[in-house]
Amino acid sequence: MLGKVIRQQSTAKGTPGTMSLENGFGADTLELSWHDNERGRSCTAAGVDKGVVWYSPTLKRLVVRFESRNGRHDVLIHNGNWAADAEDLDGDGIPEVTQVHGCTEVGHGYGDIQRPDKRMQWGILHSGATLAGLIDSLRCPIDGADTVLDIGGERQGFHDVEITYRWADGCSPE
Repeated sequence: MLGKVIRQQSTAKGTPGTMSLENGFGADTLELSWHDNERGRSCTAAGVDKGVVWYSPTLKRLVVRFESRNGRHDVLIHNGNWAADAEDLDGDGIPEVTQVHGCTEVGHGYGDIQRPDKRMQWGILHSGATLAGLIDSLRCPIDGADTVLDIGGERQGFHDVEITYRWADGCSPE
């Protein structure tokens, strides 16, 4: 299944974008800010990522897991709300929150979301439902059978994905 993510301007609050797949699935995306592809601190470099639907034991759900590329490993598409730089952006002495370390969050829309500490922070909305929709859009049952877990956590009965990540015109930080 081919798709693309078009990234907008990267900011300290994260890098928003849009995802579209050839099957008609579409979503908004949120990634870390651009910090020269630094693992755990930056969104990944532009390019093509190949992935499979995989069960994440940490997140306890199906996600998309990409092959290693440009020194980056275990990069996922998963649910989450925040992707800000983990620093004090508004000067109140409290750092922002991030739920990604180089992955892509999917959702529909952006806005201020209440964090567990009751503070508000800008992030991506409706992420859990959007991830479920993405995974469902990749389903291709084998002979009418449901999905079957194999040894590596990869699920059978889903299309593999190949997603091209690129910057919108005028937004590339590179």
